[in-house]
Amino acid sequence: MMDINSQLDELFQQWKMHEACVEGFFIPDGHVDEEAWSGFRPKLMVLLKEVNSSDAGWNLQQFVREKGYLKESSTWPTLIRWTYGILHGYPEFLEVENRYANIKEEADQFLRQVYFANVKKIAGGSQAVHTDIEHHIQSTGLLLLQQIRILNPHMVLCCGDVIFHGVQKVLRNTGSWTYERKQTSGGLEYIWWEEAQTFLIRYHHPNAYFPRAMSYTYLMKEIQKIL
Repeated sequence: MMDINSQLDELFQQWKMHEACVEGFFIPDGHVDEEAWSGFRPKLMVLLKEVNSSDAGWNLQQFVREKGYLKESSTWPTLIRWTYGILHGYPEFLEVENRYANIKEEADQFLRQVYFANVKKIAGGSQAVHTDIEHHIQSTGLLLLQQIRILNPHMVLCCGDVIFHGVQKVLRNTGSWTYERKQTSGGLEYIWWEEAQTFLIRYHHPNAYFPRAMSYTYLMKEIQKIL
């Protein structure tokens, strides 16, 4: 069987030729650090909306490896807190906040254990248009499900309602996958996808206007109920 990156490369070649992508600048999600990915639990996949950059050769994994998040002031500080918490036993928010300067410097290690992906793999604008994202997910949804199957994560954090509902619609429309939509006692919605043995979790985008402490604490508390 091919390794994860070979399978992803083959998938991205198919994706690039899809009618929804041929007129845009296709930007794949990048490569997996297979040693870090395969040897860690939980395996976390983070699904974002679209790429805002049209630079040739740009991808999320390279962005992480080159510590681009250190220069970014909105999305990534939140993602660093969330992913650190999930991968390090769900520490209290104040502990994370007090150590954040160090955590940010350590991020190049633990972010290798996360796979970041965009549902729309052609460059977008400075702000995502939800109708465009929704249409793109429905057009390329089977490829997205295949990407999740290749990665085989324990959980997929869907950062935005349009992503969560879009993936659910693709699962429903295929008619061939077994899934169940559930909710924690605290109200966090998620899907258990049987064939992929993965949880698809509905959460807001990192840039959403929620108090940082509340957003972090709620996510940590409810994910522990799911797992």
